[in-house]
Amino acid sequence: MKKHLVVFGLSLVSSNVFAIPSSTGSTPTASALSAAIEVLNLPGENRRLLAQVSGDRHYKQFIALAFDESRSMALRWKALMSAADARGKGSTVDILKAAKSHQWYMRNAALVALQEVNQPEAEKLALELISDKALVVRSAAMDVLGHSSSFEARETLWSELDKDYNFKKKQSLWIRNQIVEALAKKPLDKERLQFTALLKDSDERVQMASIQGLEKLTGVRLGDGQATPKQLVSDWNEYMKKENSLY
Repeated sequence: MKKHLVVFGLSLVSSNVFAIPSSTGSTPTASALSAAIEVLNLPGENRRLLAQVSGDRHYKQFIALAFDESRSMALRWKALMSAADARGKGSTVDILKAAKSHQWYMRNAALVALQEVNQPEAEKLALELISDKALVVRSAAMDVLGHSSSFEARETLWSELDKDYNFKKKQSLWIRNQIVEALAKKPLDKERLQFTALLKDSDERVQMASIQGLEKLTGVRLGDGQATPKQLVSDWNEYMKKENSLY
């Protein structure tokens, strides 16, 4: 009931306070852009609800603002998200254009927005951006692929694990742990050797994530709950030796 009242109230706001017609030309008018910015300055939930209620009313302005490099990162991010809220799957083409931006935060925003409105296309985009030069973009792509059950997604994540750009000065970056944790949620039996090999990884976080996968694959839990990570990794190495999984 409360949500319906909020939507009704926002509808009134949209029709009264923002009663400025959208530009009919290729470029939104200044007044139309101003109205759209007022929507974007609303609190998060209100902004989303109003974007959904107003539909195409502010869509062109949202897109114009998202691609306006003179605007702030925060405004451009909200504009792209609001465009996705306003048109849903119909915003896919414009979101994919944002994915080609030279600014990392627009590529990141594109992944987040597309995952909300078009999961199949989001996965395709994530497969492209998993090797992006920006770590945060790769991480966002990993989030998308981590929810996928496709063979291609899992193979891609495994292949990305040891890429040079996922290390800095030979030190493992946190995205590697993120990748293994995602793979460990629903490990495949054929991946047993790969998870076992990660017990010898230089990153303790990766080692612990690999144990999560091995626990699910074997149905075994080692340690008494008080074991240190180092001891737990040692126990699992011994256990897997006996199982002849790798050695």
